[in-house]
Amino acid sequence: MKLKILTVITFLILTESGIAYADGEKTLTLNECIDIALKQSPLIKSSNLDIEVSREALNISKGSLFPRLDLSASYFKENQDIPYIPAQSPKIQPKFSDQVYSWNLNLRMPIYEGGRLAGQVNISEIEKVIQSSRNEFTIQDLIANVTNTFNKILQLKKVKDANIKSVEALERQKKNVELLVKAERAAEVELLRVDVQLASEMQNLIKTDEAISRLMNTLALFMGVDVRDIRDVTGSLRAKEKIVVENVDVLLTSRPDIVALSKKVEQSKIRIDVVSSKRYPSVSLIGNFGNRAGAGFNQREEVWEAGVIASINLFDAGIISAEVRREKALYQKAEEELRYAKLKARVEVDNALSLLREAEQKLTVAEKAVAQSEETLRIEELKYRAGAGTITDVLLSESAMSLANANYYQTLYDYNSAITEIKKATGTIEVKR
Repeated sequence: MKLKILTVITFLILTESGIAYADGEKTLTLNECIDIALKQSPLIKSSNLDIEVSREALNISKGSLFPRLDLSASYFKENQDIPYIPAQSPKIQPKFSDQVYSWNLNLRMPIYEGGRLAGQVNISEIEKVIQSSRNEFTIQDLIANVTNTFNKILQLKKVKDANIKSVEALERQKKNVELLVKAERAAEVELLRVDVQLASEMQNLIKTDEAISRLMNTLALFMGVDVRDIRDVTGSLRAKEKIVVENVDVLLTSRPDIVALSKKVEQSKIRIDVVSSKRYPSVSLIGNFGNRAGAGFNQREEVWEAGVIASINLFDAGIISAEVRREKALYQKAEEELRYAKLKARVEVDNALSLLREAEQKLTVAEKAVAQSEETLRIEELKYRAGAGTITDVLLSESAMSLANANYYQTLYDYNSAITEIKKATGTIEVKR
């Protein structure tokens, strides 16, 4: 009865898990998951928009170097006549009206700003490089997350297959024990032990299946899609890929996040000069051309003016000096952030290489452990059928084989995860454009 209940529960859980993917379009490979993630992930789209923002900021900075031309028009109604055209000489009197119409073209062109405008262009150009590097790092990080999640699902699917085989083997074992109990060649307690072991393996099966369901949700999140759009994933988890890391210092220098922080240091240094340039004079050329007219547009006159405006700060209560000190502090902070990122990147590479070496050693041991556990179980089952062994020995061997399989697939995942982490740490994850 207990077995029937557990079987029903397992069926319902597996069925519910299948509903999440039943409406999906197709079963996806790792490359397909990565392609979808690069197109649909909100992280990538947001990063792309950051690049667009930096591009437009650069256009704004460059635009400030060119002349600015504005057109303006106005109309005023006064309570008395006013001179809308001033006197041009003692013989040419001013012109009066209580209505004034005017339009003007206004020109302003910077001549000298102490390098502030050119510095701002440099800052914007560097910001564009920073955002491009951050975008590259976001892409590589996303690919690493999708890859690791995908491989974890493959690992658990193998564990699930092993769990199913274990359940099937225990069910066969239970039938054999039932026959032995009926023939009074085995005690009732042995059948209870098989039931307990079977219930435990079925619980492991349910646990594994739910873990797969949660990982599918995580994978869908990274891909930027609804989990119902994914029917299933397919692939093989192997330990064939080899990796050799050379010239680590060169690789770290070109790592996208390191490049971004290096450019941030350069940008911060330029900001100091830009703020300091506020102490220098500002010189601009101005011009104005237009028309003024009175009521009914009578006696319209052309008006124009041209000149140069120069200004320099004499006193600002120490604001510019404070801004310079602030930018110097930010420059030092950027240097420390870069130094920490380089140290952290080196640790990430060393740790990933260490994990890879460990996984290589564990993989060899795990393969042998699986083969040994399978042979041990076969021997214990033969001994039990011959009456030379106990059901406890068989169950222990069955449990040991399940554990050996789980360890093997975990080690296989660890190996592939280490490969991915090395590529991420060195900034060498391949991105298809």
